[in-house]
Amino acid sequence: MPDNPISGKAGNTTRLNQLLSIFNENENLEITFVSLRDWGMWNNNDEVLFKQKYPNISFYLLDKKYKKNFFKYFFLYKIPYFFKNNSIDLTSFILRKEFSEIMKKNSFDTAIISYAVWGKLVEGLSDNVYKIIDTHDFITAQSRVKENKIGKLFQDEISILRKFNEIWTYSIEEAYIFEQFTGKKITLMPVSFPFKYNQHTNDFKYDVIYVASDNPHNVIGIHWFLQQVLPNLNNVIIHLIGKICNKISEDYPNVIKHGVVDDIDSFYKQARIAICPMLSGTGIKIKVLEALSFGLPVVTNRRGVDGLINKTNNGCVVVEDYQDFANAIIRLISDDDYYEKIKSNAINYFSENHNPETEKKIINISL
Repeated sequence: MPDNPISGKAGNTTRLNQLLSIFNENENLEITFVSLRDWGMWNNNDEVLFKQKYPNISFYLLDKKYKKNFFKYFFLYKIPYFFKNNSIDLTSFILRKEFSEIMKKNSFDTAIISYAVWGKLVEGLSDNVYKIIDTHDFITAQSRVKENKIGKLFQDEISILRKFNEIWTYSIEEAYIFEQFTGKKITLMPVSFPFKYNQHTNDFKYDVIYVASDNPHNVIGIHWFLQQVLPNLNNVIIHLIGKICNKISEDYPNVIKHGVVDDIDSFYKQARIAICPMLSGTGIKIKVLEALSFGLPVVTNRRGVDGLINKTNNGCVVVEDYQDFANAIIRLISDDDYYEKIKSNAINYFSENHNPETEKKIINISL
């Protein structure tokens, strides 16, 4: 996994930390985590914190570009980059070589690679190594604006996925696509969190919260919300949390920007509603599941429920029109019976479909 689990609270790192926690608790497995120093922007303090948080997991930090070594950078990264034949591949010759050496040195039985763009790391590994690709997202769908390249992107992504014995996906839609085109074992992973709902009273500190990173899909969604939906919400305070705040230069009288916070749980526990304005994007939305794990109703667009097993009765109020989005928020605030119904749906859906014990069983079977 190239990302740094110690840095930030985006959906990918939230998911990574949950997976590492499961591995760290399993005393029957010898686990080694391999990441990229330059990609994940690791520093010495991050390494110390990782060892403290996951004492049962060894780890290596590799470099993708090796800019500090001109020879390696120019001859083993820069030049081969111009001759790569796969449009989504982000690996390099030297990165594949060093990963292969780690696998051989430690005689690992299984390799789990996160994201298809790094999938070619398994090239050169022994046939005896069981290879799992943890897809996270359908890369081709992320690049759908490149209409003239969709065919090439799709073929390249499928060709990488076919290098693996097993494909993990978190989206019911992506599971269908991968089943149809790869011929490999597909495992639908239930993205899980500890169920954190508590029987708090309806004395809420925050009317509406939005927790998000600053990825392009979130930026488009929040600006649509602020420009189209917000003018229809009188006397409703919107609390924005996370790096998304850095992408909003304007000030709004009923919007409070908290930025990155140390204790996100306190916001969820004291919030009435979560929103996920999402006009584009692929895969399951971690921010939606995180809100549901606290029993929070979520107002979102259709893209916000991508990947969920159930599209209805799941705690999400799905709308498309900006006025309907505003009306859904107002109704959840003003109609107690309706609020309790949607909250109950959130609790039931999450507890039935995203139980950490279910995920642990699936991982143990795969490994």
